[in-house]
Amino acid sequence: MQTITAVIPAKNEEQNIERCIKSVLWCDKVLVISTGTDKTAEIARRLGAEVIEKNKSDNDDFEEVQKNLNWAIETCLTDWIFRVDADEVVTLELASEIKQTIENCKLKIENYPVAYGIPRQQNFLGTFLKGGDWAYDRLVRLFKPKFCRYDPIVKVHEQFKVNGKIGYLKSSLLHYSHPNKETLMKKFDSYTTLEAKQLKETKLSALLKLIFVPPYIFLRWMIYHHGYRDGWVGVQAGAMRAYYDFLLYSKYLKSA
Repeated sequence: MQTITAVIPAKNEEQNIERCIKSVLWCDKVLVISTGTDKTAEIARRLGAEVIEKNKSDNDDFEEVQKNLNWAIETCLTDWIFRVDADEVVTLELASEIKQTIENCKLKIENYPVAYGIPRQQNFLGTFLKGGDWAYDRLVRLFKPKFCRYDPIVKVHEQFKVNGKIGYLKSSLLHYSHPNKETLMKKFDSYTTLEAKQLKETKLSALLKLIFVPPYIFLRWMIYHHGYRDGWVGVQAGAMRAYYDFLLYSKYLKSA
């Protein structure tokens, strides 16, 4: 039988962690890497998860998250790792598909995938989106540890390296990343601050992108990626996604 560890990186996720852990209790092991200062670790232990507390802080540090995940990969004793964020939920359909997929590996089919991308349904302000850019998320989350690493370590928008074939599952993760505008704006502010430090643009290039990229993103969201299917909620989601790049290039120009 193929074995699997659910790895959950979590920083101050006491509002989400119970829902997340309960959705992965079918795994052979649930490991929570807690780096925050709230009751996340306490709740996770109560639910039976193994908890590692590292570098406790209230500040976002995505490089540390990647290093912690690499540590989990390097010390993993199961055949597979299933990385789940604390604001995500694994549906019964996805759990069933994962169990069937990893059991098929016993057949030792030649050139069988060593990792799998999983679609996500995004919950935006209480509504699951049908369209928009986020509807096309296919993140590699299920993988054999000896073939995968987060490499290189970057400040934002992690890079996952897979040495082998990647397959894709059909069932979705449920992602509750934007429950309200306050959470959304806090996340946007954190990400754009870090990402702006990595940009290497001329002032002219950044100014042109500030002007033209946000409207392009909004139109792409609404038309090419069918954001219109979500009505007014889709308009808000598309506008906020466009605002992200406006905020990014504004911060870059201020610091340039």
